[in-house]
Amino acid sequence: MSKMLIPILSVLAVAVTFLSLGVVFVTSGEKGPIGIGLGIMGAILAIAGLRALEGYLARGGKIAGKQVSLPHGMWPFWLPTLSVIIVAGIFLGLGMLFILAGSNGTVILGLIIIVGILIVGGSLGRIDSGDMNKRLRTLALVSVGSVVGASFLIVALVVGGKMAGHYFWEVDQIFLQTPTQPIAFTHVPHVQKAGIDCVFCHRTVATQAVASIPPVQQCVFCHKIIAQESPEIGKLLVAWDNNQPIQWVRVHRLPDHVRFVHEAHITFFSAKDAVPASAVCSLCHGDVGAMVEVSQQKQLQMGFCVDCHRQNDAPTDCATCHY
Repeated sequence: MSKMLIPILSVLAVAVTFLSLGVVFVTSGEKGPIGIGLGIMGAILAIAGLRALEGYLARGGKIAGKQVSLPHGMWPFWLPTLSVIIVAGIFLGLGMLFILAGSNGTVILGLIIIVGILIVGGSLGRIDSGDMNKRLRTLALVSVGSVVGASFLIVALVVGGKMAGHYFWEVDQIFLQTPTQPIAFTHVPHVQKAGIDCVFCHRTVATQAVASIPPVQQCVFCHKIIAQESPEIGKLLVAWDNNQPIQWVRVHRLPDHVRFVHEAHITFFSAKDAVPASAVCSLCHGDVGAMVEVSQQKQLQMGFCVDCHRQNDAPTDCATCHY
């Protein structure tokens, strides 16, 4: 009994450790780590379900010495086992999607961890029997199979996810990363607390093709006095003292062959809806005033633009945007 108990407890300890690690990753709040956590949980569940199914088949359909067959064996074996395998596949699929939405380092780390768990889990209980050559062949077979299977899964998810993202904005958002800005600027206190209008900072949005980014001088106009103790404002003041611009990372970008003029859209919707220019921005950018970090909220693909033009009786010929 002790000979069986020790390896069983060891396997359970490893499984609990990996599951705990998965929970830590999932609760991180970042897409990449969340994906790693889901992937770890999916890998553990996949190993548990497949090994249970393998044990059932290896014993000729017997569980605890009793013959279990369909349909009488649907419960307590088949339904739980198949449910575990299906849930594992869902977790692995979601995990891969979230991992691929993270940084390159997160993608590499996540794939190494998940494939490693599949290799170790697939090898447990096999490499402890037979001669050394048989053990090595079994370990190599399980390792190659895990890597190949994971590779096919990754390719299928990337290709399928990108294709689905072309038609479904909810899927496309998974692959879009919110860029990290050089200064952790948030619109919330400026818009919701101070009541600053969009046009006060983005001064050319109603008169020119491009909505301007406020220069350092404009920010320092207020922050020479306000919130000087903030570390982020400190970065702004250092840039001002050194006569350096802030290298903001662009969030919204249309293809180079598309010509979008802010002034024309602001003028049209301001007159049509009888609202100020600042109330028009959310049509394409979302509620930026409530965003801690600015992220893309609309798909901004050709279909999005054409639908809007049709709804507002605007021209839809090619030369309108492509010239």
